[in-house]
Amino acid sequence: MNARRRTTALLEVLGVFLAGQLVTGQLMRFFGVSPANPLTDFTAGITDVELITATRQLFVLLMLQYAGYFLLIIPINWWHRRRGPTAYGLTRAGRSWTALLLAGVATVATAALVVWPASTVLLVDAIYDLGLGETVPWRQALFDTSWRRWEFWLFTAVLSWALIPVIEELFFRGYCQRRLAEDWGDGPAIVGTALLFVFAHSQYLVLNAYNVSMVASLLILAIAFGVVFAWTRSLIPSMVAHAIINFPMTPLWGAVFLTAYVIGGAVTRQRGLAVVKHIFSSANVAGCVALGVVGTGWAIAAQRIERLVFAAAAMVVLAVGLEVVDRRRDRASDPPSAVANST
Repeated sequence: MNARRRTTALLEVLGVFLAGQLVTGQLMRFFGVSPANPLTDFTAGITDVELITATRQLFVLLMLQYAGYFLLIIPINWWHRRRGPTAYGLTRAGRSWTALLLAGVATVATAALVVWPASTVLLVDAIYDLGLGETVPWRQALFDTSWRRWEFWLFTAVLSWALIPVIEELFFRGYCQRRLAEDWGDGPAIVGTALLFVFAHSQYLVLNAYNVSMVASLLILAIAFGVVFAWTRSLIPSMVAHAIINFPMTPLWGAVFLTAYVIGGAVTRQRGLAVVKHIFSSANVAGCVALGVVGTGWAIAAQRIERLVFAAAAMVVLAVGLEVVDRRRDRASDPPSAVANST
């Protein structure tokens, strides 16, 4: 792969990851809205009316956040490569709905073979309250609030199991992984995107046994999401798998489903390992390590250095500039007949 093109892809993805915040800020000014983050003041005693308000605030906040990303992504990709919805994984890729849905379930089951030790730690802690470590206040409050009301399930639909799997997969796998894979290959793109995805979840960046288990589980699952996307070229399986993992469960149901996942993983293991081997067969180890380190470092730095967002905007501009140079060089290297046909 061309080193300059790899650099361009990395600059674009990392730049968009942060510069999207600037676009979101402009959208808020344009629409005259400034939605509060409902997770900041979320408590276990939240009322039904407050839950509905929090759901609306969270929905608006997420829509503006991801709109900020895609108002950068779509024009750049269309201008440079004429990318349409199919390129982002919004396709069945010639497969049936049944096959894609089963691929999503199989992704969870196969990953469970690796994830079960960390998942078991989390499950035992939930049952016996071993005190393996604190989580962020809003997550604990969510665990402690009453689940026996439709307002709770409406809120979690936006927060975890319905909306989030769609927009996160569209951004992280449909854009970040796909864009990196163009110039780095599938293996490095999967690893780099998975680590960027994991460490972008700031609620787990507290050093204790609970959060280490969460990060370990999430990393394996994120790699599984990336593998199934690279294999099918459709986001449907990873969205399904993401939704299953994010669905709120009591400890009892968590134990039931963990057992089912492990049994299912044993059944699908051979096929799953074959897919992983195929995807990573030509992966460059140095590229996987490099993108993994950069993805981790960038996600953590983004949460600690506010002014990094301006550097990110400059990175997007630089990436576009390098892509302009690429286009000119490609056109200059085309034979005269190809240039004539293109005009």
